[in-house]
Amino acid sequence: MTDNCHLRCFYLLILSLLLTACGGGGSSTPSSSNPNPTSGVTVSIAGLNFGPYIEGQDPNLGTQIDAAQLMSRMELIQPYSTWIRTFGSTAGLEKAGGIAHVLGFKSAVGAWISDNLAANERELQNLIAAGQAGDADVLIVGSEVLLRGDLTEQALIDYIDRVKQAVPGVPVTYADTYDTLLANPNVIDAVDIVYANYYPYWQGLSVDVAVAAIHQWHSQISTAAMGKPVVVSETGWPSDGDTIGNAVPSADNAAFFFRNFVSWAQANAVDYFYFEAYDEAWKADYEGPQGAHWGVWDQNGNLKPGMERVFNGETVADNWTNSGVPGGPGEATITFTRVPAFSSFDDLEGTVLHVDPADYKVAVYIYVSGWWTKPTFARPLTTIQIDGSWITDITTGGVDQNATRIAAFVLPNGYQPPLMSGGGTLPVELAGTAAASIEITRSP
Repeated sequence: MTDNCHLRCFYLLILSLLLTACGGGGSSTPSSSNPNPTSGVTVSIAGLNFGPYIEGQDPNLGTQIDAAQLMSRMELIQPYSTWIRTFGSTAGLEKAGGIAHVLGFKSAVGAWISDNLAANERELQNLIAAGQAGDADVLIVGSEVLLRGDLTEQALIDYIDRVKQAVPGVPVTYADTYDTLLANPNVIDAVDIVYANYYPYWQGLSVDVAVAAIHQWHSQISTAAMGKPVVVSETGWPSDGDTIGNAVPSADNAAFFFRNFVSWAQANAVDYFYFEAYDEAWKADYEGPQGAHWGVWDQNGNLKPGMERVFNGETVADNWTNSGVPGGPGEATITFTRVPAFSSFDDLEGTVLHVDPADYKVAVYIYVSGWWTKPTFARPLTTIQIDGSWITDITTGGVDQNATRIAAFVLPNGYQPPLMSGGGTLPVELAGTAAASIEITRSP
């Protein structure tokens, strides 16, 4: 208790120095000004995902973050958010929970869990220490570990149980994409609170239907949670980067999505952490150009254009319920909107119209010396997004890139399509069951 008191006093001393100094903390922290002073903030949001890294810093290259930089980066956004969430508990980040509390944030403190068991041990020890010291209001045992395939479900649950036993007074959770959580119900059973990530951008959805998709996904995960609280642990939209399907990154779209999502969360009483506080340049090396552009603020601490509308209390009217059937009433159709060239490893893309996407899925087959199920036997069906779009990876083995024929069928939920592994013809039952179908031929 005495050590914890000394640590808090140290944080308070640093905060006092930062608030009175002209240039903020040490040389590792860029000087920046708050474009929206505290007096101009009408509404603060529920929570922000927080990474402290500035230009030239990369956690994968051993960057250490000092307390002054953590304090400076948090202090800038303090008027705008109630909660802050972190992603690691080593390399200086273990101080983040205590500093967040000094600044008045509630803190969801994370351990970065990977396939490196020795590093995991250090992360868990520091996470537990933060919980026992009172520096965390929620403890997060890893982020998208199962999505990356770093650990088995049981190994992750063992970590979760270990933290729960060590810190019984603090809620313990794990964060992953909503569909990964749905595929791992034992993890949902193991946590105290369900933390789900929703990324319509990565699903290739238009920003106009993105929050309507989140509305559906959140309903699915809430049902699976069986009464446990569900928190949106990540969602956002990049202000620059690659276009994915119908998802276009831009400053206008990022600002609109932010306002649309916060409006949905407020209307539906959903707790959330928006992704993310600042642009982080290092992420471009691992996620493509869009990786560096997820922030509400740019890397220099400037609020991006249009983001202030959320903090001024502006909202978007309900555009997430009763979104209707893509294309309206009519006979079901399926089209290919992007067919990869012969020998290409690009994904197949298409659109289904005049059916409710919630009631149907797409089965895709390719012909390479016989018909093959795609993407895999384990996943023979492709989800139709709320705007009718769908994307399937058709090159998941062998010489798939040399397929000469591609077929797709719109099938009702509950129907299990035949699994094909080289048969010369597709079963007749597919055409008889499908609401719509399409087949094309391609050549070298």
